[in-house]
Amino acid sequence: MNRLKRYFKRNSHNSFFKGLAGFGRALNRFYENRNHDTYSNGELTVLKKIAQSNPSIIIDGGANIGNYSLLAAQFNANSRIYAFEPVESTYNEMCERGGDSKIIPINKGLFSDNISREINIYNSSTHSSLYDIKGISYSENEKCTIDLVRGDDFVREYKIASIDLLKLDLEGAEYDALLGFEDSLKKGIIKAVQFEYGYINITTKKLLVDFYELLEKYNYVLGKIFPKYVEFRDYKFKYEDFIGPNFIAINKNETELIKLMASK
Repeated sequence: MNRLKRYFKRNSHNSFFKGLAGFGRALNRFYENRNHDTYSNGELTVLKKIAQSNPSIIIDGGANIGNYSLLAAQFNANSRIYAFEPVESTYNEMCERGGDSKIIPINKGLFSDNISREINIYNSSTHSSLYDIKGISYSENEKCTIDLVRGDDFVREYKIASIDLLKLDLEGAEYDALLGFEDSLKKGIIKAVQFEYGYINITTKKLLVDFYELLEKYNYVLGKIFPKYVEFRDYKFKYEDFIGPNFIAINKNETELIKLMASK
């Protein structure tokens, strides 16, 4: 057996094994749901299941031109949806689309502090980030200054007593935004947090374990979103794969919601 293992190790970089390794990586990305299409990656499933609890407040952090907000409004008829989009041109496009009176557009971004900062705008209005993303094949087209707000301050200003779903798609600033909601997380007024995790986290240096440690400290259970269900699981270093795309954290007191999300 040892001889056989050594033989394979010595010959692991021939063309056959190179092709086999590439196939294995592709299969793993497919199995681990590397998919940013809301309709098939499980985000729509989450919205439909959230709808069963008759939510009143949904926050769409990183609304862009409003596609997710419109989808949330479609399946959550009694919800108020706060759509945060800090880039003015993209914000204006979202407002011009209109589509649902339940959606309240906010021309700010969510962050750990109330501040103005420069943001990188990449190859389309659908891709902008506070971070200079490394390892991609394109660079930013332009920069602009945006206004950022702490989530806790927004909650106080708008007198929000409870948030049913906080969705964060912030091109790397998800952890920063969570820090801005720490008081709300501590009080347990946020029932569920959906956040992106992927290759951008290599640039931000915020690992999946950082999200686990922050959210578990405030009594949340975490899981990865798959097309038909959420797989709740303890942190293991093998999940630090930067494949993404979405994880969800639910307050442990929301037992029925946790069961619903885990059901296939």
